[in-house]
Parts: sequence; structure tokens; C-alpha cells
Amino acid sequence: MEQRRTVLVLDDNRVFLEDFESLMGSAFTILNAQNEREAMEVLSHKKVDVMLLDLMLAEGENGIEVLKRVKETMPDFPVIMLTAHASVESAVEAMRVGAYHYISKSPKIEELKTLVEKALAERELKRDYELLREEVQRVSGRIVGTTPVMDRVFESIQRVAMTDVTVLITGESGTGKELVAREIHAASKRNQRVFVAVNCGGLVKDLIESELFGHQKGSFTGATQTKLGKFELADGGTIFLDEIAELDVHLQVKLLRVLQEREIDRVGGSNPIPVNVRVLAATNRDLSAMVEQGQFRQDLFYRLNVYPIALPPLREHKEDIPLLVDHFIERFSKDLNRAQTKMNPMTLELITQYNWPGNVRELENVIQRAILLSSGGILLPEHLPKEMGEEKIPISQGQALPDIEKEARDTAARLAIYRALELTSWNVKESGKLLGIPEKTLYDKCSRLGIRLKSKPTDA
Repeated sequence: MEQRRTVLVLDDNRVFLEDFESLMGSAFTILNAQNEREAMEVLSHKKVDVMLLDLMLAEGENGIEVLKRVKETMPDFPVIMLTAHASVESAVEAMRVGAYHYISKSPKIEELKTLVEKALAERELKRDYELLREEVQRVSGRIVGTTPVMDRVFESIQRVAMTDVTVLITGESGTGKELVAREIHAASKRNQRVFVAVNCGGLVKDLIESELFGHQKGSFTGATQTKLGKFELADGGTIFLDEIAELDVHLQVKLLRVLQEREIDRVGGSNPIPVNVRVLAATNRDLSAMVEQGQFRQDLFYRLNVYPIALPPLREHKEDIPLLVDHFIERFSKDLNRAQTKMNPMTLELITQYNWPGNVRELENVIQRAILLSSGGILLPEHLPKEMGEEKIPISQGQALPDIEKEARDTAARLAIYRALELTSWNVKESGKLLGIPEKTLYDKCSRLGIRLKSKPTDA
């Protein structure tokens, strides 16, 4: 059963307090206070989720000053200011000090209730986001890569982050599209507001519209109360629409209106609701091809594709694999309470040769599994999935057969050399004997194949 949330109302008008409690008591637990001392006493001893604060209080107390003191100790606590005599100056001052919102003391009850619900939902989302941001920082930490293709991705993030431009992030599954979206948000001027991620392909088809845009109470069977959609919850922050290609045409039209008009319509609602949201979208499909096939609206595609960022598959920047491996080893060694795990060179060779159809996410999972399977602090070939040892050399279009044969020979030679070096504890002379070649020849082959040895050859 969902726990009732608590609203503290600080107002010296008993009639307003009684009216508010009678109107809102069925939805929330209402606590009352008539002065600052009583309010601070409640805040110090009870769990309160949101506060309504009158601008003008009795006994010379000023709501703005109370707001300042509340924000000093509870900076993220949502406070909604109430006033019977609204003015632009007082509203600006309240928002500057940190009020969540500023509203007339005699609003429509549904409007006030919705505002309270929105403040509560946004606070919970912000808590979840902070936890998720810590988790992302702990788990992923950063986008890893030093190759030119990844440098271009980093440059794109830096260039677009401080704007409010809509971004379309494309790339195969597992390339890190959501991580890029979070990096953009973290580097933006909206980074103190929420980041709301929505997997458009993972929502129940009949409920997608309600999830995105919300619904009014009674708008359909089961709508027992007004619900805020993801766009309203992301107001002031960023919304990330993953798998955007999965939206049906009806919802594509509604999303286009949000991007054009900056307002949404709840299901069953009669009035448009303005939203200030930055939209980031992602897909692993070719939207331009879908437009040509009539599966995706052209006007929506143009609205989303204002600033495209294309993420390369891992097979196109394999030079980053050792860096990614080190990153994941460090992370999972800590997570799994293992001593710092090391990578056997032959294991790294197999990892580098593999084609990674699942991209960085697959590499991440493989390293985690290998660390779980290892017991001696070293990741060996047998800790990798079986298919990785059977990976065939990928054939590039137009590649000549002699080149293919050379690559196959070089790969086999590397694996044989690594195996011999491991068996002899990296004794080059003994490894040469196992392989049936002179020590000097082994050094020459290692140099050509990019294998770093731990000692220099002896003179013949």
C-alpha cells in the first residue's frame, strides 16, 4: 500500500487551514502551523514532503524570511508560496530564494492539488536521479575512449551541452546512447533539475500516451486520480526518449506538437499545459529510411535531428578496447570485493580480436562474468565465453584472399606465442624452445606482431 505523503501548511489564518484540510485531507496527511516556531518544530520532528507557506504572517513574521531559513537547512525541500495579494516583485523574490512555486491563496482546488503532486513527484524523481547519477558515476564513471571517432563524440557533447538544442543520438544497441544523454544533461545549465529517461519501446502500448503526457482523473477506466506524465515531471530539466522509433504515428503527432508549441495535453484534459523541457532522443534504427518507408513522420524527424550524434560500434574503434577493459576491471574488482584483477595478455588478444556485436555493453558483461569466474586474480582465456575463442577473422568488403590468410596466420601466431610465454612464466628462451624457433626469431616475431616482452634478446 502506498504511503500517504505529508504536507505542512504554515498560515496564521485558521479558516484557510480548516478549509485546506477539509479539501485536501483525503489525498494527503495535513499538518498545520501558525508561526515559524511551530513550523520549525514540525520540520525537525516529522517527515514532511512539501510545505505551503503564506507570504504574509502575523506577529511581524515574513514568509520570505521563513523560506530563507528553511532553505538554509533543507535546500532541496519543496516550498510553495501562498499569497492573497500577488505581486511580480514578491514572486521574483520568492523564486530567487528557492521557492518551488508561487500561487494565489485562492486557486482552484484541483490546480493547487496538482501543483502539490507535481512538487512531490519532482522531489522523488530528483532523489531517484541523484541516486542514479551516483550509480552511473560508480558504475560507468565516464565515457571511455581516446580514438579519433570517440574524440568527435566528446567534442559534440561539449558543443551542444550548454544549448537547449534537441539532440538525436544514434548507434547500435550497447554503444552507450543513454550515457551520452546523461553526459549532455550533466554538462548543461539544466543539471540541477531532473533527468527523466523513458524507454519508448518498453512501455505498454495502451498506456504510452498517459505515461508521456499524463491523464485527468476519470478520463478512462482505472484513472482514479490525476496523473502527471513524464514531460510534466521533467519540467525545467531534460527528458531522454530512448527507442524513439517505436512510437506509433498518433504519438508522433503529439510529440511533434510538444516540440513545436512547448505544451502538452493530458489524456482527458481540456487545457494545454506549458512545459519547459529539453528533449534528447535516441534510436538504433535508421530513421531516415523509416521516413522513406512511411513509418516515421518526416516533420518529426527534422525536429528531432537538429543536432545528430552518431556513436560508432566498438568494432570500429577497437584501439579503445584495452582502455575499456582496464576501466571495467577496476570497477568490477571494487564492486565484487576482489583484489585488483589483472588481464592475461592472451586473454586481451582474444578480446581484441572478437567483433563485439553487442558493443560496449557486451564487453562490460563479459568482463564482469570473467572476474566472477576467476579465482587467482588473473583473467584467463577459459574465463571468456566459448564463442570468443572461436571468433573468425572478419572479412572486409574487397579484401584479398592473401590478406585474409595473413591475418589468420598472425592471429594464430600471437595466440601460440602468448600460450608459450604463459607456460614458461615469460621466459623467452624457453618459449622459443617450445615453439621450435630460436630466441632471436621469437623476439623478431613478437616485435612484428606487437607483443611486448619483458626482457631483451641475448646476443647470438
